[in-house]
Amino acid sequence: MPVKVIIRADGNSVIGFGHIIRTQALACQLEKCGAKVSFLTRNPENVAGFTAIKIPDDYNAEQEDTCIVQVAEELSAGMLIIDSYAFNQERLNKMAGLGLISVYVDDMNLYEFNTTYVINGNLYAPRLDYRGQARFLLGSGYLLMREQFTSILPRVVRPQVKNILLTFGAADPNNLTAMLLRQIKSFPRFLALQWHVIVGPAFRHISDLETLALDCSNILLHYNPDVKNLMEFCDISISAAGSTTYELAACGLPSIIIAAADNQLMLAEEADHQGISINLGGPGQIDYRDLERILNRLLDDFDLRKSMAELGQKSVDGQGAIRTAQTLLGADRF
Repeated sequence: MPVKVIIRADGNSVIGFGHIIRTQALACQLEKCGAKVSFLTRNPENVAGFTAIKIPDDYNAEQEDTCIVQVAEELSAGMLIIDSYAFNQERLNKMAGLGLISVYVDDMNLYEFNTTYVINGNLYAPRLDYRGQARFLLGSGYLLMREQFTSILPRVVRPQVKNILLTFGAADPNNLTAMLLRQIKSFPRFLALQWHVIVGPAFRHISDLETLALDCSNILLHYNPDVKNLMEFCDISISAAGSTTYELAACGLPSIIIAAADNQLMLAEEADHQGISINLGGPGQIDYRDLERILNRLLDDFDLRKSMAELGQKSVDGQGAIRTAQTLLGADRF
């Protein structure tokens, strides 16, 4: 009988899609290893390719936990994977005591973790002082990335920059794409470059982007494109410092990153420290003179772009979801 796995994760235009994207990447590899995966979520419409069971929108934490227990019993689940910031110490301890293989996908190390496993694939994870009885799977070797990023050839860095990518996730709730693009239009070298702008499936400010691009043939809007192909096509990028940072690194695309939320600050700092990306700070800290200076530096410094590309692809090999699935399903309880 296949191991039955429940994944508890949400994703929408308010909180973004990072939790759903990375757990779907793990789910794909779990099923390739023979497991059967179902999602338990408030946003089943945003889960693709898997059974998705809806949690009612008005459920509080206690009702949600009861729902998890009921679904686990109904499905005879052997593993529960949680990727949600809504779980505190008490709730995680409760989930750890259900008699299942319990897994928490973490970013911030806020609690003492007594689940069976904790996964934190972030670059900064190995230096966090984790506590608890869990087995900790830390660092980019366990980074949960979509399958399309598992086998990417070493980047050939072009001598001249022509194409620049702007991407702020699937939702961009703070409308950072339009804010940056508005400023970039005043960049002295703006007209000499092609600006490729990703418009995610949950964008709420598309009209702002379309207005900004209306009189500029060098602004190209890409509506929910093949992201990997676009990353491989472009020469540098400006991005939020979320999971996209790792996709850019896997593709060897030198990037300027902005921490669009507090939970992105550690990654922005670590990626800059490791030479993978250049950290511009948070959205409220952006100095556009710094942005122009960094853009000019990347445009003119081939060796810097080459170094960033090599360091990124060395740090992020795209195999993390495969390693994680094999580790989880190799647990001695099965």
